[in-house]
Amino acid sequence: MPVGDLIEALLTQSGYIEALEAERTIEAQGRIENLQELVEVGHEFDARVAEERDTLGVFLQEIALVADADARSDEEGLVTLMTAHNAKGLEYPTIFVTGLEDGVFPHSRALEEGALEEERRLFYVAVTRAMRQLYLTHARRRAAFGAQTYGMRSRFLDEIPADLLDEPLETMFRPGAISARVGVARAASSTELGGPAPIEWSDASQVGRGASERPAASDFRLGEDVIHAAFGDGVVTGVEPGGVIVVRFADDGSERKLMADYAPVSRR
Repeated sequence: MPVGDLIEALLTQSGYIEALEAERTIEAQGRIENLQELVEVGHEFDARVAEERDTLGVFLQEIALVADADARSDEEGLVTLMTAHNAKGLEYPTIFVTGLEDGVFPHSRALEEGALEEERRLFYVAVTRAMRQLYLTHARRRAAFGAQTYGMRSRFLDEIPADLLDEPLETMFRPGAISARVGVARAASSTELGGPAPIEWSDASQVGRGASERPAASDFRLGEDVIHAAFGDGVVTGVEPGGVIVVRFADDGSERKLMADYAPVSRR
């Protein structure tokens, strides 16, 4: 039997995929995606090797991973890209945590299924990996599924104690550039206060040209008809502090929170 078919049959007949699906957790979904990728790798292996070498033993030899993380030294200047889950138990002089937006981190599925505490613990794991410097970033705008989306910064950022925010840094933005909020943390060690100490923030008040031409959140009123460049027609159902408006869109009935100063939304 080809290796790809063998792996796929094993996962199906053992009930492992069904067991993971029944968990309905983010971690289980990640494992399912990893297993699906393993099946694809198996099919690719079947397609490129000679028939006499298309065996499970040869396949396992090819995909065996050598754990060399302990052999690396800081002097090598390597950048390691990993998930927060895989970072557990490790420490690095400098850590970058990206995607700190509601719907990304915390994940949208966690928000829908009430698994916010697990995401909060994972965020704690991520920030406490830093020994000296910690950079926390989020995008005000990102391309997702072929469309531009405007997200809200992660609620986890607002939960950081105010006394850890110190010495704003100067951040430069080019006109038209996608901006990000950046935080830097420096700590003598990752054990102080259970993780890194003083964090430094910087932020930009304007993004690109024309930011001042759009209505501010305070200019919108409940029940007002608006139009969004990507989501179409909608109606304002809420105005929140921090320049946030809540809009229900007619096309799909979805309700989205938008930063009025940056989202491409205007009155009809």
